[in-house]
Amino acid sequence: MNQFRIAADSSCNLLTLNGADFVSVPLTIRTETEEFRDDASLDVDAMVSTLRSTRGRSYSACPNVADWESAFGESGDVIAFTITSSLSGSYNAACVGREMVLERSPEKKIHIFDSESASAGETLIALMLRDRIDGGHSFEDIVAEMTAFIARMKTRFVLEDLSNLVKNGRISKVAGLLGGMLSLRPIMGDDGHGSIAAIEKVRGTQNAMRRLVELIAEGTREAAASSLTMVLSYCNCPERALMLKKEFLEKCAALREVILVPTSGLSTVYAYDGGIVLAY
Repeated sequence: MNQFRIAADSSCNLLTLNGADFVSVPLTIRTETEEFRDDASLDVDAMVSTLRSTRGRSYSACPNVADWESAFGESGDVIAFTITSSLSGSYNAACVGREMVLERSPEKKIHIFDSESASAGETLIALMLRDRIDGGHSFEDIVAEMTAFIARMKTRFVLEDLSNLVKNGRISKVAGLLGGMLSLRPIMGDDGHGSIAAIEKVRGTQNAMRRLVELIAEGTREAAASSLTMVLSYCNCPERALMLKKEFLEKCAALREVILVPTSGLSTVYAYDGGIVLAY
């Protein structure tokens, strides 16, 4: 059986992946006074407490080239993926790291995907990669299959607190202000090219969650029954995640399974309490 390493930056929400040679490459979250490395040592609660007490902007720094070089290793072939390049320099850093490794080991194969997603989208890519490696697919076949999969994958999210997206320029201040004043909860997602787009605005969190289920049921109606896997990432709201899982499985015939994954450090910064991010 072919064995390839999987490497992903920490937007993936996974530190390990059962049954796979998996390496998480940490991003860094920074405020004006503190820095948090998104790895196994991160105290997420302490980070969130700091973010809540910080008036200024918090931001993330992508892994550096040396981090990616280390993740790729000196032997064995690697398939890697990163948070969308429209939000981070992680993809570019990984590409430079690959060139550094290939200068020393030209026989080595390293392919890097721009996930055009984040959080749950990266988790889903990791799971799909593991399945194809376990299935004994060749390196070239996996690259071709995952290229097609990423092109059709969709990411959707609903957040209760838009403040960090506003602070970091991901959405406009006006959109953030209206979200707070009018209790508007935009259903957002990828625009097909790795950037964030508003899909629909709904008043109230519960209505937004209900509408999210409806939109995905409508959007997957033509897919074969039990043909799709969904990853649902949640930020400090396990009960909401369980409720949504039940709703999705009842109302979306195309879904074979819904896998729940709590957000890690970087995803927590943007999702905040109550946030839901999903990919399918």
